Amino acid sequence: MILFATNAAASPPCQPAGSSGPVQAPVFVRNLSGQTSWYASPLIADLDGNGSNEVIAAYYDIFVFDSAGTLLDRTTDQQGRVYAPHVVTDLDGDFNIEVVVTTTQTADTSVGGAQVFVFNPDGSTYQPTGGHIPAWPRYNALAGAGNDADRNGQGHSGFGCYGLNVGIGDIDDDLDLEILATYDNHHIQAFDHDGVAINSAPYYTNRTSPWIGNRLTWGQFIRWADPDVERDHYNLHTGTWPNPSWTEWLQWTASPPGVIDLDGDGKNEVVGVPNVELNIPYVTQAYAIMVLEGAHGDGTRSARRKPGWEEPPRGDTPIDVDGWYPPSGVPAPTLVDISGDARPEIIVSLNDGFVYAYDATGTRLWRTSYRHSKPIMFSSEVTVADLNRDGVPELLLATYGDPDVHDSGRLMVLSAGGIVLHDLLLPNPGHNGNGNGAPAAPTVGDVDGDGQLEVLVQTFDHGLDVFTVPGSGTNCLPWSTARGGPWRMGQRNGPWMLTDLFADSFDYGHTSRWSQTVP
Repeated sequence: MILFATNAAASPPCQPAGSSGPVQAPVFVRNLSGQTSWYASPLIADLDGNGSNEVIAAYYDIFVFDSAGTLLDRTTDQQGRVYAPHVVTDLDGDFNIEVVVTTTQTADTSVGGAQVFVFNPDGSTYQPTGGHIPAWPRYNALAGAGNDADRNGQGHSGFGCYGLNVGIGDIDDDLDLEILATYDNHHIQAFDHDGVAINSAPYYTNRTSPWIGNRLTWGQFIRWADPDVERDHYNLHTGTWPNPSWTEWLQWTASPPGVIDLDGDGKNEVVGVPNVELNIPYVTQAYAIMVLEGAHGDGTRSARRKPGWEEPPRGDTPIDVDGWYPPSGVPAPTLVDISGDARPEIIVSLNDGFVYAYDATGTRLWRTSYRHSKPIMFSSEVTVADLNRDGVPELLLATYGDPDVHDSGRLMVLSAGGIVLHDLLLPNPGHNGNGNGAPAAPTVGDVDGDGQLEVLVQTFDHGLDVFTVPGSGTNCLPWSTARGGPWRMGQRNGPWMLTDLFADSFDYGHTSRWSQTVP
Protein backbone atom coordinates (compact mmCIF):
# COMPACT_ATOMS: atom_id res chain seq x y z
CA MET A 1 0.00 0.00 0.00
CA ILE A 2 1.41 3.40 -0.99
CA LEU A 3 0.32 6.32 1.13
CA PHE A 4 1.11 9.89 0.19
CA ALA A 5 -0.05 13.21 1.54
CA THR A 6 -2.27 15.65 -0.26
CA ASN A 7 -3.18 19.16 0.77
CA ALA A 8 -6.95 19.34 0.99
CA ALA A 9 -7.11 22.96 -0.03
CA ALA A 10 -10.23 24.68 -1.30
CA SER A 11 -11.55 23.29 -4.55
CA PRO A 12 -10.48 25.42 -7.50
CA PRO A 13 -13.26 27.66 -8.76
CA CYS A 14 -15.47 26.11 -11.40
CA GLN A 15 -14.64 27.13 -14.94
CA PRO A 16 -17.48 28.20 -17.24
CA ALA A 17 -18.14 25.86 -20.12
CA GLY A 18 -20.68 27.68 -22.24
CA SER A 19 -23.70 28.22 -20.02
CA SER A 20 -27.03 26.98 -21.32
CA GLY A 21 -29.01 29.44 -19.22
CA PRO A 22 -30.68 28.91 -15.86
CA VAL A 23 -30.33 25.61 -14.04
CA GLN A 24 -32.99 23.28 -15.38
CA ALA A 25 -34.98 20.88 -13.26
CA PRO A 26 -33.71 17.29 -13.07
CA VAL A 27 -35.80 15.00 -15.27
CA PHE A 28 -36.66 11.52 -14.06
CA VAL A 29 -35.24 8.84 -16.38
CA ARG A 30 -35.75 5.48 -14.72
CA ASN A 31 -35.82 3.54 -11.48
CA LEU A 32 -33.33 0.77 -10.76
CA SER A 33 -34.41 -2.02 -8.44
CA GLY A 34 -32.64 -2.48 -5.13
CA GLN A 35 -32.98 -3.18 -1.43
CA THR A 36 -33.04 -1.00 1.67
CA SER A 37 -30.53 1.82 1.25
CA TRP A 38 -28.57 3.32 4.13
CA TYR A 39 -25.78 5.85 3.60
CA ALA A 40 -23.86 4.06 0.84
CA SER A 41 -24.08 6.64 -1.90
CA PRO A 42 -23.87 4.97 -5.35
CA LEU A 43 -20.81 5.33 -7.58
CA ILE A 44 -20.18 5.65 -11.30
CA ALA A 45 -17.18 3.88 -12.84
CA ASP A 46 -16.06 1.95 -15.90
CA LEU A 47 -15.52 -1.37 -14.14
CA ASP A 48 -14.55 -3.51 -17.11
CA GLY A 49 -12.58 -1.00 -19.15
CA ASN A 50 -14.88 -1.10 -22.16
CA GLY A 51 -15.35 2.64 -22.33
CA SER A 52 -18.86 2.63 -20.85
CA ASN A 53 -19.73 3.43 -17.26
CA GLU A 54 -21.49 1.22 -14.78
CA VAL A 55 -23.49 2.23 -11.69
CA ILE A 56 -22.48 0.46 -8.49
CA ALA A 57 -25.14 0.50 -5.78
CA ALA A 58 -24.63 -0.99 -2.31
CA TYR A 59 -27.54 -2.21 -0.20
CA TYR A 60 -27.30 -5.62 1.47
CA ASP A 61 -26.05 -6.94 -1.87
CA ILE A 62 -23.94 -5.06 -4.41
CA PHE A 63 -25.84 -4.25 -7.62
CA VAL A 64 -24.04 -3.35 -10.86
CA PHE A 65 -26.05 -1.74 -13.67
CA ASP A 66 -24.93 -0.69 -17.13
CA SER A 67 -25.44 2.88 -18.32
CA ALA A 68 -28.88 2.01 -19.68
CA GLY A 69 -30.04 0.58 -16.35
CA THR A 70 -29.73 -3.13 -17.14
CA LEU A 71 -28.69 -5.21 -14.15
CA LEU A 72 -25.34 -6.78 -15.02
CA ASP A 73 -24.41 -8.41 -11.75
CA ARG A 74 -25.36 -8.78 -8.14
CA THR A 75 -23.46 -10.19 -5.19
CA THR A 76 -25.26 -12.40 -2.70
CA ASP A 77 -22.35 -13.74 -0.68
CA GLN A 78 -21.50 -11.02 1.84
CA GLN A 79 -23.35 -10.83 5.15
CA GLY A 80 -25.09 -7.81 6.58
CA ARG A 81 -26.08 -4.45 5.19
CA VAL A 82 -23.66 -1.98 3.63
CA TYR A 83 -24.16 1.03 5.89
CA ALA A 84 -21.22 3.31 5.07
CA PRO A 85 -20.30 4.27 1.49
CA HIS A 86 -18.34 1.75 -0.54
CA VAL A 87 -15.06 2.42 -2.37
CA VAL A 88 -14.47 1.78 -6.08
CA THR A 89 -10.88 2.04 -7.28
CA ASP A 90 -7.84 0.12 -8.52
CA LEU A 91 -6.41 -1.07 -5.21
CA ASP A 92 -3.22 -2.72 -6.36
CA GLY A 93 -2.23 -0.95 -9.56
CA ASP A 94 -3.07 -3.86 -11.85
CA PHE A 95 -5.48 -1.74 -13.94
CA ASN A 96 -8.45 -3.73 -12.68
CA ILE A 97 -11.14 -2.01 -10.63
CA GLU A 98 -12.14 -3.39 -7.25
CA VAL A 99 -15.25 -2.68 -5.18
CA VAL A 100 -14.64 -2.50 -1.43
CA VAL A 101 -17.54 -2.63 0.99
CA THR A 102 -17.93 -2.69 4.73
CA THR A 103 -20.78 -4.68 6.21
CA THR A 104 -22.49 -4.80 9.58
CA GLN A 105 -21.55 -8.36 10.40
CA THR A 106 -21.44 -9.42 14.01
CA ALA A 107 -18.12 -10.53 15.47
CA ASP A 108 -16.63 -11.22 18.86
CA THR A 109 -14.96 -8.33 20.67
CA SER A 110 -11.34 -7.90 19.60
CA VAL A 111 -8.49 -8.03 22.07
CA GLY A 112 -7.95 -4.53 23.43
CA GLY A 113 -11.24 -3.23 22.09
CA ALA A 114 -9.79 -2.60 18.63
CA GLN A 115 -12.05 -0.62 16.31
CA VAL A 116 -9.79 0.76 13.57
CA PHE A 117 -8.25 -1.63 11.05
CA VAL A 118 -6.07 -1.00 8.01
CA PHE A 119 -5.58 -3.57 5.25
CA ASN A 120 -3.29 -3.98 2.28
CA PRO A 121 -4.86 -4.49 -1.15
CA ASP A 122 -4.53 -8.27 -0.71
CA GLY A 123 -6.40 -8.21 2.59
CA SER A 124 -3.40 -8.62 4.86
CA THR A 125 -2.93 -6.23 7.75
CA TYR A 126 -1.04 -3.11 6.73
CA GLN A 127 2.45 -2.85 8.26
CA PRO A 128 4.57 0.03 6.92
CA THR A 129 8.30 -0.48 6.53
CA GLY A 130 10.10 1.22 9.36
CA GLY A 131 6.87 1.93 11.20
CA HIS A 132 5.77 0.81 14.60
CA ILE A 133 5.26 -2.96 14.95
CA PRO A 134 2.47 -3.96 15.09
CA ALA A 135 0.83 -1.04 13.32
CA TRP A 136 -2.77 -2.26 13.23
CA PRO A 137 -5.40 -2.83 14.45
CA ARG A 138 -5.88 -0.14 17.05
CA TYR A 139 -6.45 0.06 19.92
CA ASN A 140 -4.17 -2.82 20.83
CA ALA A 141 -3.65 -4.39 24.26
CA LEU A 142 0.14 -4.08 24.24
CA ALA A 143 2.29 -2.09 26.64
CA GLY A 144 5.32 -0.02 25.78
CA ALA A 145 6.28 2.78 23.43
CA GLY A 146 3.86 3.28 20.56
CA ASN A 147 1.29 0.83 21.92
CA ASP A 148 -2.03 1.51 23.58
CA ALA A 149 -2.26 -0.35 26.90
CA ASP A 150 -0.21 2.21 28.85
CA ARG A 151 0.08 5.16 26.45
CA ASN A 152 0.78 8.32 28.47
CA GLY A 153 0.20 6.27 31.60
CA GLN A 154 -3.55 6.16 31.20
CA GLY A 155 -3.63 4.00 28.09
CA HIS A 156 -6.41 3.69 25.54
CA SER A 157 -9.60 1.69 25.62
CA GLY A 158 -11.75 0.95 22.61
CA PHE A 159 -15.36 1.84 22.01
CA GLY A 160 -17.79 1.13 19.21
CA CYS A 161 -17.74 2.82 15.82
CA TYR A 162 -21.24 3.58 14.66
CA GLY A 163 -21.13 4.29 10.96
CA LEU A 164 -19.18 6.76 8.84
CA ASN A 165 -16.48 7.21 11.48
CA VAL A 166 -13.26 7.56 9.47
CA GLY A 167 -11.59 10.51 7.78
CA ILE A 168 -8.20 10.45 6.06
CA GLY A 169 -5.84 13.30 5.28
CA ASP A 170 -2.55 15.01 6.05
CA ILE A 171 -2.82 16.69 9.46
CA ASP A 172 0.90 16.98 10.19
CA ASP A 173 3.95 17.84 8.12
CA ASP A 174 5.22 14.47 6.96
CA LEU A 175 4.60 12.75 3.63
CA ASP A 176 2.11 10.21 4.96
CA LEU A 177 -1.58 10.39 5.61
CA GLU A 178 -3.21 10.28 9.02
CA ILE A 179 -6.45 8.63 10.09
CA LEU A 180 -9.17 10.37 12.08
CA ALA A 181 -11.63 8.17 13.93
CA THR A 182 -14.76 9.06 15.86
CA TYR A 183 -16.50 6.68 18.22
CA ASP A 184 -19.84 6.07 19.88
CA ASN A 185 -18.67 8.26 22.75
CA HIS A 186 -17.16 11.69 23.46
CA HIS A 187 -13.73 11.20 21.89
CA ILE A 188 -12.12 11.82 18.51
CA GLN A 189 -8.76 10.15 17.81
CA ALA A 190 -5.95 10.81 15.35
CA PHE A 191 -3.52 8.08 14.26
CA ASP A 192 -0.33 8.16 12.24
CA HIS A 193 -0.35 5.73 9.32
CA ASP A 194 1.64 3.25 11.44
CA GLY A 195 -1.15 3.11 14.01
CA VAL A 196 0.46 5.23 16.71
CA ALA A 197 -1.99 7.68 18.30
CA ILE A 198 -1.02 11.34 17.95
CA ASN A 199 -0.48 13.53 20.98
CA SER A 200 -2.63 16.59 21.46
CA ALA A 201 -1.07 19.93 22.36
CA PRO A 202 0.82 20.25 25.69
CA TYR A 203 -2.09 22.53 26.65
CA TYR A 204 -4.13 19.40 27.41
CA THR A 205 -2.86 17.32 30.31
CA ASN A 206 -4.36 14.61 32.45
CA ARG A 207 -6.17 15.69 35.63
CA THR A 208 -6.78 12.14 36.81
CA SER A 209 -4.67 10.50 39.51
CA PRO A 210 -2.18 8.81 39.18
CA TRP A 211 -1.44 10.40 35.77
CA ILE A 212 -1.76 14.06 36.74
CA GLY A 213 0.08 16.28 34.29
CA ASN A 214 0.69 13.58 31.70
CA ARG A 215 0.29 14.37 28.00
CA LEU A 216 -2.95 13.24 26.30
CA THR A 217 -3.49 11.87 22.81
CA TRP A 218 -6.37 13.26 20.78
CA GLY A 219 -8.58 10.40 21.91
CA GLN A 220 -7.72 10.31 25.61
CA PHE A 221 -10.04 13.08 26.70
CA ILE A 222 -13.67 14.11 26.41
CA ARG A 223 -14.40 17.15 24.30
CA TRP A 224 -16.66 19.69 26.01
CA ALA A 225 -18.68 22.34 24.20
CA ASP A 226 -17.46 25.25 26.34
CA PRO A 227 -13.78 26.09 25.72
CA ASP A 228 -13.53 27.49 29.26
CA VAL A 229 -14.51 24.11 30.68
CA GLU A 230 -11.71 22.45 28.68
CA ARG A 231 -9.26 25.13 29.81
CA ASP A 232 -10.12 24.73 33.48
CA HIS A 233 -10.25 20.96 33.40
CA TYR A 234 -7.37 19.95 31.11
CA ASN A 235 -5.02 22.91 31.36
CA LEU A 236 -5.47 24.60 34.75
CA HIS A 237 -6.79 21.52 36.58
CA THR A 238 -9.14 23.66 38.59
CA GLY A 239 -12.82 24.10 39.27
CA THR A 240 -15.69 21.66 39.47
CA TRP A 241 -15.12 18.40 37.66
CA PRO A 242 -17.25 18.72 34.52
CA ASN A 243 -20.35 16.62 34.19
CA PRO A 244 -23.16 16.66 31.59
CA SER A 245 -25.60 17.37 34.40
CA TRP A 246 -24.45 21.01 34.26
CA THR A 247 -22.26 21.54 31.18
CA GLU A 248 -22.48 20.30 27.60
CA TRP A 249 -20.24 17.62 26.17
CA LEU A 250 -19.78 16.56 22.56
CA GLN A 251 -20.91 13.17 21.29
CA TRP A 252 -19.17 11.96 18.12
CA THR A 253 -21.26 8.85 17.37
CA ALA A 254 -22.47 9.84 13.90
CA SER A 255 -19.93 12.55 13.08
CA PRO A 256 -17.73 11.69 10.08
CA PRO A 257 -14.50 13.73 10.28
CA GLY A 258 -13.39 15.86 7.36
CA VAL A 259 -9.95 17.27 6.47
CA ILE A 260 -9.51 20.69 4.86
CA ASP A 261 -7.19 23.69 4.79
CA LEU A 262 -9.63 26.40 5.82
CA ASP A 263 -7.37 29.45 5.83
CA GLY A 264 -5.05 28.66 2.94
CA ASP A 265 -1.89 28.42 5.04
CA GLY A 266 -1.04 24.97 3.71
CA LYS A 267 -1.95 23.24 6.97
CA ASN A 268 -5.07 21.12 7.18
CA GLU A 269 -7.68 21.28 9.89
CA VAL A 270 -10.10 18.60 11.08
CA VAL A 271 -13.83 19.32 10.85
CA GLY A 272 -16.42 17.35 12.80
CA VAL A 273 -20.11 17.81 13.56
CA PRO A 274 -20.83 16.22 16.96
CA ASN A 275 -24.13 16.45 18.76
CA VAL A 276 -24.14 18.54 21.93
CA GLU A 277 -25.52 16.71 24.97
CA LEU A 278 -26.71 17.95 28.35
CA ASN A 279 -28.47 16.45 31.36
CA ILE A 280 -28.61 12.90 32.70
CA PRO A 281 -29.91 10.97 30.85
CA TYR A 282 -28.27 12.82 27.98
CA VAL A 283 -30.44 14.97 25.73
CA THR A 284 -29.10 16.36 22.46
CA GLN A 285 -29.39 20.14 22.48
CA ALA A 286 -28.07 20.75 18.97
CA TYR A 287 -25.49 19.66 16.42
CA ALA A 288 -22.38 21.84 16.32
CA ILE A 289 -19.39 22.34 14.01
CA MET A 290 -16.00 21.87 15.65
CA VAL A 291 -12.77 22.76 13.86
CA LEU A 292 -9.53 21.43 15.35
CA GLU A 293 -5.99 22.20 14.27
CA GLY A 294 -3.70 19.44 13.07
CA ALA A 295 -0.44 18.26 14.63
CA HIS A 296 1.71 20.62 12.59
CA GLY A 297 5.16 21.88 13.50
CA ASP A 298 6.08 20.95 17.05
CA GLY A 299 2.51 20.01 17.88
CA THR A 300 1.82 22.95 20.16
CA ARG A 301 -1.58 23.48 18.48
CA SER A 302 -2.46 19.82 17.97
CA ALA A 303 -6.20 19.25 18.59
CA ARG A 304 -6.66 22.88 19.69
CA ARG A 305 -9.70 24.79 18.48
CA LYS A 306 -9.03 26.82 15.36
CA PRO A 307 -8.92 30.54 16.19
CA GLY A 308 -12.33 31.98 15.37
CA TRP A 309 -13.96 28.60 16.02
CA GLU A 310 -13.56 28.57 19.81
CA GLU A 311 -17.34 28.57 20.25
CA PRO A 312 -18.66 25.90 17.86
CA PRO A 313 -21.55 27.26 15.78
CA ARG A 314 -24.65 25.17 16.19
CA GLY A 315 -28.10 24.54 14.80
CA ASP A 316 -31.48 24.61 16.47
CA THR A 317 -32.99 21.86 18.58
CA PRO A 318 -32.84 18.73 16.42
CA ILE A 319 -35.91 16.90 15.19
CA ASP A 320 -36.98 14.25 17.67
CA VAL A 321 -37.95 10.72 16.67
CA ASP A 322 -40.05 8.60 19.02
CA GLY A 323 -38.32 5.27 18.50
CA TRP A 324 -35.47 4.10 16.28
CA TYR A 325 -36.76 4.83 12.77
CA PRO A 326 -36.11 6.78 10.76
CA PRO A 327 -32.51 7.22 11.95
CA SER A 328 -31.28 10.78 12.26
CA GLY A 329 -29.27 12.21 9.42
CA VAL A 330 -25.52 11.65 9.38
CA PRO A 331 -23.95 15.14 9.76
CA ALA A 332 -21.23 14.67 7.15
CA PRO A 333 -19.71 18.05 6.24
CA THR A 334 -19.22 19.03 2.61
CA LEU A 335 -15.97 21.03 2.30
CA VAL A 336 -15.72 22.97 -0.96
CA ASP A 337 -15.45 26.52 -2.25
CA ILE A 338 -18.95 27.45 -3.41
CA SER A 339 -18.51 31.24 -3.24
CA GLY A 340 -15.48 31.59 -5.52
CA ASP A 341 -13.30 33.25 -2.87
CA ALA A 342 -10.63 30.48 -2.95
CA ARG A 343 -11.57 29.47 0.59
CA PRO A 344 -13.73 26.46 1.38
CA GLU A 345 -17.17 26.68 2.88
CA ILE A 346 -18.64 24.09 5.24
CA ILE A 347 -22.08 22.90 4.12
CA VAL A 348 -23.95 20.55 6.43
CA SER A 349 -27.38 19.57 7.67
CA LEU A 350 -27.67 19.94 11.43
CA ASN A 351 -30.72 17.65 11.78
CA ASP A 352 -33.03 20.53 12.66
CA GLY A 353 -34.72 20.79 9.27
CA PHE A 354 -32.10 23.14 7.79
CA VAL A 355 -28.97 22.86 5.69
CA TYR A 356 -26.32 25.44 6.62
CA ALA A 357 -23.35 27.08 4.94
CA TYR A 358 -20.48 28.60 6.95
CA ASP A 359 -17.45 30.36 5.61
CA ALA A 360 -13.89 29.52 6.62
CA THR A 361 -14.04 31.87 9.62
CA GLY A 362 -17.17 30.30 11.11
CA THR A 363 -19.57 32.99 9.91
CA ARG A 364 -22.94 31.60 8.89
CA LEU A 365 -23.66 32.54 5.29
CA TRP A 366 -27.15 31.12 5.02
CA ARG A 367 -29.45 28.32 6.03
CA THR A 368 -32.25 26.78 3.99
CA SER A 369 -35.16 24.67 5.16
CA TYR A 370 -35.80 21.26 3.66
CA ARG A 371 -38.48 20.25 6.18
CA HIS A 372 -41.59 20.81 4.04
CA SER A 373 -43.78 21.21 7.16
CA LYS A 374 -43.13 17.57 8.11
CA PRO A 375 -42.77 16.69 11.82
CA ILE A 376 -39.89 14.38 10.87
CA MET A 377 -37.59 15.17 7.97
CA PHE A 378 -33.85 14.66 7.60
CA SER A 379 -31.38 15.48 4.85
CA SER A 380 -28.65 13.53 3.14
CA GLU A 381 -25.10 14.81 2.88
CA VAL A 382 -24.89 17.61 0.32
CA THR A 383 -23.15 17.07 -3.02
CA VAL A 384 -21.88 19.84 -5.30
CA ALA A 385 -21.79 20.23 -9.10
CA ASP A 386 -22.17 22.94 -11.72
CA LEU A 387 -25.49 22.05 -13.30
CA ASN A 388 -25.66 24.65 -16.09
CA ARG A 389 -22.00 25.13 -17.11
CA ASP A 390 -21.85 28.75 -15.92
CA GLY A 391 -18.89 28.16 -13.60
CA VAL A 392 -20.95 28.50 -10.40
CA PRO A 393 -21.68 25.29 -8.48
CA GLU A 394 -25.08 24.13 -7.30
CA LEU A 395 -25.88 22.00 -4.25
CA LEU A 396 -27.91 18.79 -4.27
CA LEU A 397 -29.49 16.97 -1.37
CA ALA A 398 -32.11 14.32 -0.79
CA THR A 399 -34.57 14.06 2.08
CA TYR A 400 -36.18 11.27 4.06
CA GLY A 401 -38.58 10.88 6.95
CA ASP A 402 -41.16 8.77 8.75
CA PRO A 403 -41.59 5.26 7.32
CA ASP A 404 -45.35 5.75 7.23
CA VAL A 405 -45.34 9.15 5.52
CA HIS A 406 -44.83 8.25 1.89
CA ASP A 407 -44.04 11.68 0.45
CA SER A 408 -40.92 12.39 2.49
CA GLY A 409 -38.45 11.61 -0.30
CA ARG A 410 -37.36 14.64 -2.31
CA LEU A 411 -34.46 15.75 -4.49
CA MET A 412 -33.61 19.41 -3.93
CA VAL A 413 -31.28 21.67 -5.91
CA LEU A 414 -29.99 24.82 -4.23
CA SER A 415 -27.95 27.70 -5.56
CA ALA A 416 -24.55 28.47 -4.06
CA GLY A 417 -26.37 31.13 -2.05
CA GLY A 418 -28.83 28.65 -0.57
CA ILE A 419 -31.83 29.52 -2.78
CA VAL A 420 -34.08 26.58 -3.64
CA LEU A 421 -33.95 26.23 -7.42
CA HIS A 422 -35.80 22.93 -7.79
CA ASP A 423 -37.64 20.71 -5.34
CA LEU A 424 -38.87 17.37 -6.70
CA LEU A 425 -40.85 14.60 -5.07
CA LEU A 426 -39.23 11.24 -5.70
CA PRO A 427 -41.54 9.20 -7.95
CA ASN A 428 -43.48 6.08 -7.02
CA PRO A 429 -42.51 5.75 -3.35
CA GLY A 430 -42.79 2.43 -1.59
CA HIS A 431 -42.93 1.40 2.04
CA ASN A 432 -39.97 0.49 4.22
CA GLY A 433 -39.99 0.25 8.00
CA ASN A 434 -36.64 2.05 8.25
CA GLY A 435 -37.76 5.24 6.56
CA ASN A 436 -39.23 6.87 3.48
CA GLY A 437 -37.00 8.71 1.06
CA ALA A 438 -33.27 8.85 0.40
CA PRO A 439 -30.66 8.79 3.21
CA ALA A 440 -27.62 8.45 0.93
CA ALA A 441 -26.05 11.51 -0.68
CA PRO A 442 -27.07 12.01 -4.34
CA THR A 443 -24.29 11.05 -6.73
CA VAL A 444 -23.69 13.28 -9.75
CA GLY A 445 -21.87 12.25 -12.92
CA ASP A 446 -22.17 11.45 -16.59
CA VAL A 447 -23.39 7.86 -16.53
CA ASP A 448 -24.14 7.35 -20.22
CA GLY A 449 -21.29 9.35 -21.76
CA ASP A 450 -23.45 11.93 -23.51
CA GLY A 451 -21.77 14.87 -21.77
CA GLN A 452 -24.84 15.61 -19.67
CA LEU A 453 -25.03 14.86 -15.95
CA GLU A 454 -27.15 12.25 -14.25
CA VAL A 455 -28.18 12.36 -10.58
CA LEU A 456 -28.50 9.06 -8.71
CA VAL A 457 -30.78 9.00 -5.66
CA GLN A 458 -30.79 5.80 -3.60
CA THR A 459 -33.77 5.25 -1.31
CA PHE A 460 -34.94 3.32 1.68
CA ASP A 461 -38.16 2.30 0.00
CA HIS A 462 -38.02 1.97 -3.80
CA GLY A 463 -34.52 1.37 -5.11
CA LEU A 464 -32.48 3.93 -7.03
CA ASP A 465 -33.93 6.82 -9.05
CA VAL A 466 -31.97 8.16 -12.03
CA PHE A 467 -32.46 11.76 -13.16
CA THR A 468 -30.74 13.74 -15.87
CA VAL A 469 -30.16 17.50 -15.84
CA PRO A 470 -30.71 19.15 -19.25
CA GLY A 471 -28.05 21.69 -20.13
CA SER A 472 -25.53 20.35 -17.63
CA GLY A 473 -21.95 19.28 -18.26
CA THR A 474 -18.97 17.67 -16.62
CA ASN A 475 -16.88 20.84 -16.21
CA CYS A 476 -17.18 21.01 -12.42
CA LEU A 477 -17.87 18.17 -9.97
CA PRO A 478 -16.07 19.20 -6.76
CA TRP A 479 -18.04 16.96 -4.35
CA SER A 480 -19.81 14.47 -6.57
CA THR A 481 -20.75 11.78 -4.07
CA ALA A 482 -20.68 10.97 -0.37
CA ARG A 483 -17.52 11.88 1.57
CA GLY A 484 -16.04 13.85 -1.31
CA GLY A 485 -15.40 11.20 -3.94
CA PRO A 486 -14.97 7.49 -4.64
CA TRP A 487 -12.23 7.15 -2.00
CA ARG A 488 -14.63 8.41 0.75
CA MET A 489 -11.90 10.23 2.66
CA GLY A 490 -13.81 13.21 3.98
CA GLN A 491 -12.07 15.54 1.54
CA ARG A 492 -12.25 16.18 -2.17
CA ASN A 493 -11.03 12.85 -3.58
CA GLY A 494 -7.47 11.72 -2.84
CA PRO A 495 -5.44 8.51 -2.52
CA TRP A 496 -7.17 5.32 -1.50
CA MET A 497 -7.01 3.81 1.95
CA LEU A 498 -9.34 1.44 3.77
CA THR A 499 -9.89 1.65 7.51
CA ASP A 500 -12.79 -0.19 9.00
CA LEU A 501 -13.87 -3.19 11.03
CA PHE A 502 -15.04 -5.50 8.27
CA ALA A 503 -14.08 -5.36 4.63
CA ASP A 504 -14.74 -7.36 1.50
CA SER A 505 -13.07 -6.73 -1.84
CA PHE A 506 -14.60 -7.91 -5.10
CA ASP A 507 -13.16 -7.56 -8.56
CA TYR A 508 -15.57 -7.02 -11.40
CA GLY A 509 -17.89 -10.00 -11.57
CA HIS A 510 -17.81 -10.08 -7.73
CA THR A 511 -15.14 -12.73 -7.42
CA SER A 512 -14.09 -12.30 -3.82
CA ARG A 513 -10.47 -11.19 -3.68
CA TRP A 514 -10.35 -11.28 0.11
CA SER A 515 -12.41 -10.70 3.21
CA GLN A 516 -11.61 -9.94 6.80
CA THR A 517 -13.66 -10.69 9.86
CA VAL A 518 -12.28 -9.58 13.21
CA PRO A 519 -11.75 -12.59 15.50
